[in-house]
Amino acid sequence: MIAKTIRLTGSSPDSMEDAVRTVLARAAATIADITRWDLVRAGGKVDDSGVPTEFEVTIDVTFAIRDAVEHG
Repeated sequence: MIAKTIRLTGSSPDSMEDAVRTVLARAAATIADITRWDLVRAGGKVDDSGVPTEFEVTIDVTFAIRDAVEHG
């Protein structure tokens, strides 16, 4: 199997887990055969009192490369 890895970033107002799920769901809408993800970076924004207001993740998404289809 040959695989390709791409780096994607996304966010959620709710949690880091939701941010990861959001990125993966969006990726799965256009990429087939996703096999894994790895967290590269996690961060976010806070309000004036230090309460998190946005959770942002950067993940590497790996997916299988399909064999070329021969037309004959």
